[in-house]
This record gives sequence, C-alpha cells and structure tokens, in this order.
Amino acid sequence: MKRLWGVAFLLLWAVFCRPKGAECSVVVAGPPEWLADAIRGSIIAVMKEMPSYELKDQERLLAMVSERIFEGYRVNALRIAGKDDVFIELIPVKANSWEADVTFPKLYPPCDEWFRLDSSGMKEEILSLLQGVPVEALRWADEVFLKEVRNIASSRLPGWEPHVMVSKKDECYAVELSFTASQDLVLAIDAHVFSRSLPSFWQYDMREKLLESLSPFIGIPVGWAAKHERDVERVVNERLKDTRLSGTARIEVESQFVSSKIAKANVNVESKRYTLNVWGAAYAGTEDKSTELGLHFGRKAQPLHSWDIELYGEAVMLLDDGDSEERLGFRWSPYKNFWLGAERELEEDKTWYRLWIEGGLKAFYAWWRHSDEHENNAALGYRFTEHLSLELYIDERDDDEVSIRAVGNF
Repeated sequence: MKRLWGVAFLLLWAVFCRPKGAECSVVVAGPPEWLADAIRGSIIAVMKEMPSYELKDQERLLAMVSERIFEGYRVNALRIAGKDDVFIELIPVKANSWEADVTFPKLYPPCDEWFRLDSSGMKEEILSLLQGVPVEALRWADEVFLKEVRNIASSRLPGWEPHVMVSKKDECYAVELSFTASQDLVLAIDAHVFSRSLPSFWQYDMREKLLESLSPFIGIPVGWAAKHERDVERVVNERLKDTRLSGTARIEVESQFVSSKIAKANVNVESKRYTLNVWGAAYAGTEDKSTELGLHFGRKAQPLHSWDIELYGEAVMLLDDGDSEERLGFRWSPYKNFWLGAERELEEDKTWYRLWIEGGLKAFYAWWRHSDEHENNAALGYRFTEHLSLELYIDERDDDEVSIRAVGNF
C-alpha cells in the first residue's frame, strides 16, 4: 500500500508537469464537456507515467489519483484496456444547486441599455455550464471555467473582461459575474460636422450638439464600440435631427463613426429645403482681383424621389474695387452630388450654363460655367477643413486667366 501511495504521489506530480508526447484515447463520462476536456488532459498525463502494473492495479491507482485531483467527484466506473485506452465515469459526490447573476458596470445611456441587451442570456449559458457540477470542482477547474466564461462574453461584449465570484447563498451557490473594461479604450473623439447647404455658424451649434451626444462613448472599450458603430451613428442622427432648425429646413443627417483610441465621427448635415452659403475668398497669381465676398441663397424642392431642384440667387462683391455681380439661377441634381443648371447674370444680361461636382470633407470638388458668349469660368478645389478650401481658379474674362483662390466659409 505504501508503494501505491508513493506511485500516486509521482503520478500527481506528472499531472502538473504534463509531459509531452503521443496522446492516448481517454473517454470521460459524467462531467459536462468543458470540464471533461480538462479531466481528459490530466488523465492522459497520468497514463503517460503509469508504471507497468497489472490492469486492475492500474485501475485502482488511477481511481485513487482521480479522486484526489478531481475534488467533488468520485469514480463510478473505470476501465483500462491498455495504456492508450481508458474509460472513466465520474459522478458528483454531492449535487449542488446554482444561481447566476450579472453585475453591470456603470455606463451612461444608451451604453447601459446596450450592455444589458448584449449580456442577455449569459446567465442561462453560465448555468448550463454548471449543471451537475459540484462546487468543489471550481477549486481545481477555476481557470478552465473562467476561459469558458470569456468565450461566452467575447462575442457578446468584446473588450470587456469578465470576473467570476462564487459564494454560498441559502441552500445553493451563486456565481456573480462582473466586468471591467480591458486595454484599449476610446479616449477621445475627433468630431466634424460638414454641410454644403448650411452656413458655418449653424454648423458650430450642431458640432456642440454632436460632441454632447458622443460623450457617453468616451471610456468604453474600442472593440465594444466597434460592435456598436451603427448604433452610435443612429444616436447621433436622432440627436441632431432633434432641433428647431431640423423641422424648418428639413434637415437630413448622415453620420459615420469609426472606433479607435481616438475615434472619428464625421457628420454630413444637409437641408432639403434651403441652401445658404456665405464665403470670402483671396486670390493669388492675378492682378485682376484680390479678395471677394459671396452669398448664395436657394430654395429647394424634390418633385421626384432623389431628384432635387433649386431656385437660387448669388451675389459676389470684389472688395478691391467694389464691383459686384448678381445672378439668378436654376439647377437640378440627377445623381447624388452632381448638379446641372443655368443662371442669368443680371448686370451683363448674360446666360451661363453650369456644372457642379460637390465633394465632401477632405475631398476634391469642381464647378464649371460656360456663357452664351463662349466664356469659361471654372475651379478645381480641395476642401481641407469644414471652413477652408484651396482652388485652381480659371476665368477667361480676366487678363490672368489662371490663379489660385483660397476660400473660407462663414
């Protein structure tokens, strides 16, 4: 008997050292699959170091070791057909009842509701893992159990680290699951509001509202924010539409949120009823003009779905000599950011046919005008920020036909 106890000690040592080599066939019956996998690995380690005793002695020795290391279980059946063929059935010494509860982290709306929705059903999954498992098993299989919990949480709550606490509660045991944000968090949000139809001073107000609507998402895990990017965009769209201007000007909001440590939120806000632009421009490379102020005001309509039309007036004043140019025009958009139109220059009594290709933020744009006197006026520009763009400007009416124009939107 002393010899068996000595061998048992060596086999227990083998369990924790887990020597590598060819694996044998071990069938574990009784415990749930996640726990049976851990038991199987330990028995394989034991069998690798098992002395060449008779099979009944090997079975007795393996049963003794198993009941030592797999606390909470006893061996109900054991068969060793060879060093590479083992069957073992383990049953709980005492059946335990389990409860599970999830403790939510403190989050601002709407993140708290998203967390509740993402974690719904986790209690039931955890209870299914523990069905028929004695509480003592979690002393030697705690890491295995936590790994299973992490697997459950990883797809539902990426970026959140689960923590498990087991306690006695009346006649049962309770598993309390809590979460902390792990590693990469959203530290700040680089937010931009851009509009081709609204002036910059209205965009400032919308940017303040945008930053306010994004504040609940600072400090959450980047992975979880990535999962909810479309939800963040939906929140932003709803908040920006909830203004007096939205109803009057029929505001449409299109937002894009990209999760990272410094997340990006780009919002395009357009009025389906009005266009109001005020700009100032400075020219370089020409002596014909130096600075100008411009105003564009239009009234939009949509006679057909996705077909916008606009009646507008424009006024441009050259600040160096005080000359001005007034126009009345009509344009329509057959496709997205493309516009075609015609405008009448009032003082010169001249008609211009015009094309616009409108770009977004940090993108190219272009426009071109051709008069009934065969003159061309065009620009190819790049918009660096919401308020500043730079253009290659062409005007065949000037002595210096090609110049550079910096445009600032007010």
